[in-house]
Amino acid sequence: MARPPRFTYTRALHHVTLRCNNKEFLFDRASFQLFRDLLVEACALQSVRLHNYCLMTNHVHLLFTVPTDTTLPRFMHRVANRFARRFNRLRGRKGHLWEGRYRSCIVEAPACFLRVMAYIDLNPVRAGMASTPAGYPWSGHRHLPSEDESIISLHRAYLDLADTRRRRYKKYLEILDDEARQPGQSLAPLLFAGSDVFLQRMQTRFGVAKGQPSHVDRLDLGGGICGLKPWTSRRAAASK
Repeated sequence: MARPPRFTYTRALHHVTLRCNNKEFLFDRASFQLFRDLLVEACALQSVRLHNYCLMTNHVHLLFTVPTDTTLPRFMHRVANRFARRFNRLRGRKGHLWEGRYRSCIVEAPACFLRVMAYIDLNPVRAGMASTPAGYPWSGHRHLPSEDESIISLHRAYLDLADTRRRRYKKYLEILDDEARQPGQSLAPLLFAGSDVFLQRMQTRFGVAKGQPSHVDRLDLGGGICGLKPWTSRRAAASK
């Protein structure tokens, strides 16, 4: 089977997934800490803005913005390979850790950012590992109430939700609640997630044939663009 293409560009917003080989449940607390340490190191070295992450027992989700059109493969190679080598050495394990290459989806920003962020935060809840995103320690959600940017970098779409930290978080919780009521939908098969106009632009830009539903699709999680209701920030409203 041919490898899926890698699409990216300067300042592209990517949702990336990595899954353990054979979907084995291999990761534990020590693994999560190691992965997060290596992830933070790679972000600093390659100027990647990490907006959200979620580390599960057999896969990981990352949401980040790349600074250049060559960053994505270099960044993911460093994170995935360094972690696999360290993990195998610590476990006395041999063989492939990851099930093939990472999967990457370009996300329309700001239109789809908050919905994809919520999708990532809800992973441990939908898997029965936590009752709320705030109760799961291995995701970017725990940094939101205090807006701690020691690991994540707050995206403009989040900052534009309201004019104070408390109000922003409250507004985001409303989006989370709305997303939680929608049926779960995987982003992994998609190359692009966004409005019809965005998809057409990406298909033209990268020469992707229309009508490849397993690779090119809109993220439809409810109503509106990407299932996102027309949340209007104070800043956006003021500019109209």
